[in-house]
Amino acid sequence: MRPKQSKTAAPVAKARSKRPVAKRAGRRVDAGDALRESEARFRALTAMSSDFYWETDAEHRITQRIASSGPNALSAARARSQIGHRRWEVPYLSPDAAGWQAHRADLDAHRPFRNFELSRADIDGTERFASISGDPVFDRAGQFTGYRGVGTDITERKRAEQALQASEARYRSVADSAKAAIVTCDAAGNIVSWNPAAERMFGYTESEVVGMAIAVLIPRRFQAGHEAGMQRMRSGGEKRVVGKTIELAGRRKDGSEFPLELSLSEWTAGANRFYTGYIRDISEHKTAEANIRRMTQLYAALSHCNQAIVRCDKEEELLEQICGIAVAFGGMEMAWIGFIDSDTGLIRIAASEGHRAEEYLQEIEISVDAGSRLGHGPSAVAIREKRPVWLQDFQKEPLTAPWHERRTRFGWGASASLPLYRNGIPVGVFTLYAAQVDAFDGKVRELLTEMATDISFALDNFAREAARLQASVELHAKEEQFRGLVEQSIAGIVIIQDDKLAYINPRFAEIFGYDSVDELIGRESISLVVENGRSAVMEQRRRIESGAQSISYSFTALRKDGSTIEIGVHIARATHNGRPAVIGLLQDISEKKRAEDQIQRYLKQLETAFMSTVEVATALSEMRDPYTAGHERQVGKIAAAIGAELGFDAQRMEGLRVAGYLHDIGKITIPAEILSKPGKLSAIEYELIKGHPQSSYNVLKDVEFPWPVAQVALQHHERMDGSGYPQGLKGEAILLEARVMAVADVMEAMSSHRPYRPGLGIETALAEIRRGRGSAYDPVVADACIKLFLEKGEELLA
Repeated sequence: MRPKQSKTAAPVAKARSKRPVAKRAGRRVDAGDALRESEARFRALTAMSSDFYWETDAEHRITQRIASSGPNALSAARARSQIGHRRWEVPYLSPDAAGWQAHRADLDAHRPFRNFELSRADIDGTERFASISGDPVFDRAGQFTGYRGVGTDITERKRAEQALQASEARYRSVADSAKAAIVTCDAAGNIVSWNPAAERMFGYTESEVVGMAIAVLIPRRFQAGHEAGMQRMRSGGEKRVVGKTIELAGRRKDGSEFPLELSLSEWTAGANRFYTGYIRDISEHKTAEANIRRMTQLYAALSHCNQAIVRCDKEEELLEQICGIAVAFGGMEMAWIGFIDSDTGLIRIAASEGHRAEEYLQEIEISVDAGSRLGHGPSAVAIREKRPVWLQDFQKEPLTAPWHERRTRFGWGASASLPLYRNGIPVGVFTLYAAQVDAFDGKVRELLTEMATDISFALDNFAREAARLQASVELHAKEEQFRGLVEQSIAGIVIIQDDKLAYINPRFAEIFGYDSVDELIGRESISLVVENGRSAVMEQRRRIESGAQSISYSFTALRKDGSTIEIGVHIARATHNGRPAVIGLLQDISEKKRAEDQIQRYLKQLETAFMSTVEVATALSEMRDPYTAGHERQVGKIAAAIGAELGFDAQRMEGLRVAGYLHDIGKITIPAEILSKPGKLSAIEYELIKGHPQSSYNVLKDVEFPWPVAQVALQHHERMDGSGYPQGLKGEAILLEARVMAVADVMEAMSSHRPYRPGLGIETALAEIRRGRGSAYDPVVADACIKLFLEKGEELLA
């Protein structure tokens, strides 16, 4: 029975044993299903909330990296390449070492972290960004086993952020470098952005102005209108200025105002509305426009002025028109022209035009006298100093101090006074007044100066026309007088053209024995000359035709009855009826020729007597100073030789010779013992010697020489640099003959013996002349003397 029981009990026992296993197996199936369901939910949540799931061990090595299947999921190959490595061991682009160090500090401290950003190079080389978050994992015993977390590919967001940052950087760069102010305000009208150009333009720094109402930049008188416009835009009304460029007035921090140009745009950011203004300071533009208008006015004034100069034939009419033109076309408030009254020195108003001109001018007096209290205003200064006077602020200029109160009444801002000339002499002034200060810039000055020059030109024309009319009257009178003189002249007058007598006066016919001029008109002029003298007369005519201005000569003429007479004639080139001719003045000099021979004999006798007198005077001087006997004659000889070298004619050389003979005649006033003293002179004795040029002049000044003998004697010790005596003359102030005499005197004195020394010789004398050339002695005279003595020195001193 026992074995049977065993066979029966075994299946039962086996069945009993299978029930718990099946139960446990069922539970495992259920747990597996639950785990799979949990993993499915986890994966679904991970896929929806992130791009990948990751885990690391306690050493921070990546143990698992599961990517989602979404469009931004990272590649499996990339995930596999990172398994077993720490994040910072896998090549990265960001963060930098410091960023990784901070992240590792969090990991080592087992702290949770969120949104840690890093970037790596993609397969194609582009940079891709990821943001990871993780929590530390601990086992049941509290032992740290690693991290787990999720990551998101944020490449598109980072690229968008970078693009935005680049756009903002570009905008900021443009705004910061823009010359125009760029100002943005919100819908409430408060400033939210402000570039450097705005700071320069308005004077507020960005920190000062951001948050302030935009109205702070608007002049107070326009703020009500501005607020109404802002209210209209906020309520959705018409936006009159958006999208347009308009001109407004701006107000700076210091309260000053300026014109500006505004271009306004509207934009939104979410639910917020903003307005950005592009602002240009157009002060210079406005000034340029004003200048252009003013220049256009002045060009018009100049043009009308020139037309008036051409058109007007009376000075008074022209001056009135010019003043009117300056006001009507030149934009001036008032203008007047005045001339100097030669009797009183006051400026007499000749013409005026403009606002209250008569009232203003009747109250002023102006003198050109610098010593007068009336002579310090701009108009007087302009005439006296021959220059325009520009007063850019009439009220502040010292020159206009006497009229500052009047300026307040009449409103002048600036004035200009320009001298007017007649024949190069300042005779009057053209004065203009502008309402604004600083009205006369460089170009305006040029135009007004040109206008004043044109007025002066017109004054010259009027003066010339008056002179021409006067000359015409005088010419007519002179012509009548000349005609009477010619017709009644005691000299014969002839005009020869084509070798024929084209005109003769009655005296000419009378000299040649004819009863009337008609008998000679048209005859060959040479027929009136004796045959053997005709070639000489024709030669004189050819000299005139070749360019000689005038010639005097004499010839033997044939009279009507066949007798001969001596004729003296002076002929010159002329025109007759628009063609070349010869005009001549003739006299019967038959008696004169006979008298001339006698006169020549008398002159020879006078010359001999004159030179004898000079010799006597020289001898008297030499008797006083026997040691320098012959000095005066030698000086005269040398001076005449130098004069010849310089091209002096015979008459002028003779004057040098005479002056040389007499240049030291004043020494007769000096005691003989001083003149012949062998030793050095005392200071008093030397001063006495230095007085001899003045003494020579005193002796000679009343003698009527045909040469400047007395002046040569006075100046022969003067020197080119003013170091001479007695007058200390310089350069050209010294007579040329005296400069020649100075060189001749030194040459002779140094070459000859003196009581106090032997002669020094020609070479020493020439060395002195070379030394003093240009400083003591005339360089041209010195060069002539040196050349002369190098060629014939011994002969000159013989």
